[in-house]
Amino acid sequence: MRSGGTMGTAQKSELMTATETCRYLKITPRTLYRYLQSRQIPAFKLGKEWRFVRSDLEQWIRERTRTALSSYTRI
Repeated sequence: MRSGGTMGTAQKSELMTATETCRYLKITPRTLYRYLQSRQIPAFKLGKEWRFVRSDLEQWIRERTRTALSSYTRI
């Protein structure tokens, strides 16, 4: 098996729009904006539009996963 050369394209798509982020996280825009309102998700505004950095989102997902797993293991 050979690994695909996706590293080059990852750099280009590092900055994501709200629509791309919803697709990436598999959530609705309503859920995304709820996260934004409560400042739960890493993002910044570029003009009037929200932008998301893929690596920040990946880190955010890892942290949420770790928190969820640690609460399950305390049972």
